[in-house]
Parts: sequence; structure tokens; C-alpha cells
Amino acid sequence: MPQLAEVVPLTPVDGSFTYVLPLKCEFVAIPGARVVVPFGRRNVMGVVAERSEGEPDGLKTIEEVLDGEPTFTKELLDLTKWIADYYICSWGEVLKAALPKGLIWSPRAQNGTPVRIKTARHLRLVEGVDVQATLAELKGRKQKALVEALAEAGTHIPQTEALRVSGASSATVKGLIERGWVEALDVEVERTSDAMSAAIDTPKEVALHASQSDALAAISEAIEAESQTTFLLHGVTGSGKTEVYIRALKRTLAKGKTAIVLVPEIALTPQTVRRFRAHFGDRVTVLHSRMSDGARFDAWRAIRDGRYPIVIGPRSAVLAPLENLGLIVVDEEHETSYKQFDPAPRYHARDVAVMRAYRNGAVCVLGSATPSLESVANARAGKYVLLRMPQRVPVKGREAAPLPSVRVVNLLREKEIRRLKGALSEELRDAIRHRLERREQIILLQNRRGYAPVLTCENCGHTPECRDCAVSLTVHKPKRQLRCHYCGRAERKPNVCPVCDSSELVFLGAGTQRVEEELAAIFPAARVLRMDFDTTTRKGAHRAILDAFGDGEADILLGTQMVAKGLDFPRVTLVGVVDADTGMLMPDFRATERTFQLLAQVAGRAGRHDLPGEVILQTRNPDHPAIRFALAHDFDGFVEHELAERQAFGYPPFGRMIGIEFKGADEGSVRRLAEAWTSELANDAQGVAILGPTPAFVSRVKRQWRYHTLLKAPRSVPASALAGFVRSTIERTGPPKKGRRINVDVDPVGLF
Repeated sequence: MPQLAEVVPLTPVDGSFTYVLPLKCEFVAIPGARVVVPFGRRNVMGVVAERSEGEPDGLKTIEEVLDGEPTFTKELLDLTKWIADYYICSWGEVLKAALPKGLIWSPRAQNGTPVRIKTARHLRLVEGVDVQATLAELKGRKQKALVEALAEAGTHIPQTEALRVSGASSATVKGLIERGWVEALDVEVERTSDAMSAAIDTPKEVALHASQSDALAAISEAIEAESQTTFLLHGVTGSGKTEVYIRALKRTLAKGKTAIVLVPEIALTPQTVRRFRAHFGDRVTVLHSRMSDGARFDAWRAIRDGRYPIVIGPRSAVLAPLENLGLIVVDEEHETSYKQFDPAPRYHARDVAVMRAYRNGAVCVLGSATPSLESVANARAGKYVLLRMPQRVPVKGREAAPLPSVRVVNLLREKEIRRLKGALSEELRDAIRHRLERREQIILLQNRRGYAPVLTCENCGHTPECRDCAVSLTVHKPKRQLRCHYCGRAERKPNVCPVCDSSELVFLGAGTQRVEEELAAIFPAARVLRMDFDTTTRKGAHRAILDAFGDGEADILLGTQMVAKGLDFPRVTLVGVVDADTGMLMPDFRATERTFQLLAQVAGRAGRHDLPGEVILQTRNPDHPAIRFALAHDFDGFVEHELAERQAFGYPPFGRMIGIEFKGADEGSVRRLAEAWTSELANDAQGVAILGPTPAFVSRVKRQWRYHTLLKAPRSVPASALAGFVRSTIERTGPPKKGRRINVDVDPVGLF
């Protein structure tokens, strides 16, 4: 009976397709293997999902098998299928997202894949060579030095190293090879990310405090029992969550298991990797999207081959090709950066981590000082086991480092009484001055990059907007540019208003560049480092900035939300939030939660060691719940307040949501598509509230008009049923006409 294969093409087209296996492929085209198949008018890459037998009538034949062994294990095949089903996208889109670019077949690339294995020339003595006899026969000093270096190494070493040690030349090598004493070979070289290039530190021995010990005991018991348990580790900032992770990892490795550690920001990866490598050495590697194609290709293959039992990285690392998984840690589990926005699959790495651990009989630890309300609700419902660490790690002379004191500065009052003109209030300036005098360090958060958010004409009110997006352009002063933070378009900043020719152009608001300029004017001797998207685009920039600050080469670290998470510097005693209102008033039911979390997290960077800390929040809304609860370090009070609001309106965690985005270049056709599609959906979705369609908050991005429809349902409606409503509508309406798109976002974390 002819052999057939179900192949999932790595395209947005849903489903798998049956192909005939040629005889030469019968023993290699096994489930999980990559193949090249004819699909429509072109060849595409796909993955074999399963094998079968049947009649080949009318079926196309697999063109090529790319793998000698499967790229995807059965576990990863099953997980990616679950992701596709839950997040309403094609299985092929998920499989493609799980692969590094170096493994994506392209008809234009040599050998089908765009990245090659990198090799370096190594040298070694030919087996059986008598070293002493050889040295006696050689007359050249450099020849002898090279033979001695290879003999001392006992194995092959890079030719560059051999030449450096011996002082020999390539001509010397050529002569020894011709005489049959030395041989050359090409050895694979692993390209590594910048986070892996730092020296491995000596681990510090730390005594656990009581709540750390209790948390570790519970997690360790589950690891030993190989229990499918998810823990919510709620520990205040500075309570020692990372030390608990490290010890849990040691238990995991002792059982011969592997582990994944997720961090929310690539910026946190170098500091996290350094600390973990201090304990686990070369058993740790990183995996993230900002690595070079070659480095990610090498790391992925090394992980699959079992060389690294611990993988650290942002959300995509949750799909690392580890086998025998025993533990997944999701640090700062509340962070919205764990949610993929575009393109599909629009998965949430935290929720995928919980599912992957469950499917593997592994333990999952979700850690945060400000857990998401969804995770809090899951703990209250008994789905997660709640572990609390309510105190900071003890420091010299005290039982525990106290949480920093928090002061609020009312910016409206400052402007009224003190005629505040800059971004920094007198109180914040004084606090910075005192720390500089005491040679202590400061972190300043301004969660808005650029120089000023808006340039406007005082004469006619004109504000330059992006030609491709419905947003104002942000001023970037160093290059005299106006930039769009949605599409990246840049224009020369005008000297006069393009509408009325007035020269009265003024900047409204302050970004990180403007705050940096103000700091330089007020504190000319202070050493300031700025950390935002504009200063961290170069390879290694994250690590260089954090290392410099950690080494005391700067007094002030100014940045966007990058500086709010996971950083631990002993001499930071002041944290200033330049504008605590940024993001607070967005039209999104999660805006208050995100603001509270950001403020609580950045506040936690102060006073983590011997020196007491202080936090100053500048705001125009001092009575806002996010400010009030952050001021008191009152997470529990905030949770009760916010859960009551969510329950009243049926928002998560009390309800389910799916967002539908309609996009296209013509506004009218996009609106009509949204109206027709939403109307079709309403015919089928019983018991589901359908809101919209309405123009998106930012109605046009990259020349694409955007409309949104929102589905809301109570928790009593199963997630599979809600997904079924959407899938059936997609099937009935078919794909949209060329130039228009429909994007589905299950469990959206942003509604604008």
C-alpha cells in the first residue's frame, strides 16, 4: 500500500494536506520532519504531522525531505496544535514561529536554508605520531613549538590559537601537514548571543529566609513528585524570588530534567543569564528574537541536541526544543510583553508555559511582586497554588530591608504654586541632589521616549502628524527629527509652521531625551545613562548600559519601562517617576492595573540592600486608585478594588474576550468588511456580547485603516465554544478580498 503523509504547510492556511511519499523518503519523512511540498503554484516548507497508507489518486508528491531526524518532537507537535486551536490561527503559523530563521526553507537560499553551520579550522597531531621522535627530527624552532602546543593540548585546537601560542605561521602548518605529522579539520563553531559572552561569576552563598524556605520546600516537593502543579509565587520586590528559582532549577537538574526560564524583556536577559551562569555554568543558554540569525540557529540546534538543559529568554523561549522538561519559570508573570501582538500566533507565553508544563507532568512557577489579576483569580479558584514572600531579603543589621518610602508630588499644584516649567519638580531635584552628594545612585522612569511627544504651533494650533498613521509625530532632538513611533517614519523637524509660517513652534510634554537634557543643565557633573529603544538598538547595548551603571560608572539611570523590571543595584536609593500618568488614562480596562504594576515594580528598585530607599511619584492625578495603592505598597487593597470593577462589567478574569481587527488601505471597504463580518458572527454567537465594529483608538497604522470588534462572554461559556463561533464565521465568510485582513486576538491584553 502506498505511503502517505499529512503535511502542515508553514502558511496562514488552516489544516493539513495529504501527500504521497516517494520510495526514497519512506524512512525519513517521519512525524516532526521538515519537508518541501508543492502547494498551489509554488513549493513551500511544511512539517509532517502523521503517516498513513492509502491510494495516491490525485495526490501530489513530497518534493524533498529536509531532515534526517525530526525537527519537532511529538510533544512540540501536540503543543503547537493546541496553540493553533486556542488562539484561532493556522497550525503552520505556530510551527513557523517555533523555528529559527535558519531552519526556514527558501527556494532562493543555497541548500534551501538561509543560514549555514559555521566552522573553524582546527589542528591536531596525527594519531600515533611519536612526539619525541618528531621533535628530534624537526630543526625549525616554530615547528617544534607548534608540535609541542598540539601535544600539550591532547586534542584538536583552533588553528588561530595554535599559531598564537607557538608563534608559527600558516606556512609552518602546511609543511607539517605535508610531512604527515599534523592534520587539519573543520570543527563547528557555535555563534553565541552577547548575553553569553560575559565571564562566569563566582556564585554567592545565600541563606534563605523563612518564607523563601517555605516556598522552595513546596516547589521542591512537586518537582520530586513530578507533579503537574502551577505555583503563583507572590513575593514583594527584593524578597529573593530569583534565589528560589535557582534552587528549584538545581533540584530539577538533579532529577535529570530540563528547564525554561522566561523573562519579560530582552533587556533583562544579560543580568539574568549572568546570575544563572554563576550557578550552572555552560549548562545555560539564551534564545530570543533579537539574536543574530546565526546565533539563534546554533542555539536552537544545541538545545535540541541536549547540550543545554536550561534555556533563558523572552516569550519565544517557551517553545524551545527541550525534551524531558521538568520546570518552567515565568518571572514577572504579569508583564504584557509575554503576549504576542503581531503577527500570528498571538499567544500568551505565560499561559502556554502553564499548558506546556501540565502536558509534560512538569512544575510551573509564576513569579511576580504584582501578579496579574487573572493569576490571582486562578490561585483563589484553586487552579494555582499561592506561595507568599511578603518580606524583603534580610540585610546587615536588620531582619529585612524595608520597602522604600513613597512620596507623591502633585504636578498641577507644582505648576500653580512654583511655576514648574521643566519635567522635574523641586522635590525630585532636591532628592536627586542629596543622593549625588552622598555618592548614591538614582533611577528615573519616564515611560515615553524621544524629546517631546508633540510639536505644535502656538499661532494656528497645527500639530505635525504621520502621513501613514493617525498619530502625532514625536520630536527627537539630537537628529532634529520628527518620528512616528508606530511605523518608524522620520521627517526633518521644521523651523517654521508648514501651515502659517509662524516660528512659534513649542514642545509639549517630555520624553527621555528632554529629561536627559534637563538633568545635564541642573546637575552638570552628574553622569547620566539613558536606556530606551533609541539607545539599545545596537548589539550588546543593553548589557553595556547595565554593566556600566552596576560598576558605578554613572550616577543616574534614566529610561523607559526597561528600567522598571528585575534590576538589582545595591547603591540605588532613589527612584523617581517623572510622569506617573503615562498610560493611566488609555481607553483600556487594564490601564489602571498596568499603571499600578509599573509603579510598584519601579519603586522596588530602591533600597534593596543596606541603604534605605525612597520613591517620588510625579502625577496630575494623586487620587487615582493606581497612585493611592502604590503609595501604600498595598497590593491586596488594589486587587480587591480592581476585581470589584472588573466583576461589575464582566471583564477578565470574570469573563472571556476575543478581539477582531479588520485592516486595509481603503477605509470604506474596511468598515464594510467589519460590519458584514460582525453581522455574520452575531447570527451564530448565542450568549455572547458583541461590541462593535468601531474605529480603533489609533485608526490608521502604516497606511492601514483599522476597525475593531470585541466579543465578551461569561466564564460559563467554554473557551472552545467561543473559538468555535469565530472559526465558523471564518469558514462561512471565507478569506477577505486582497488587500484586507482579519486578525483574531484571543485573550487580548490591549484594546487600542
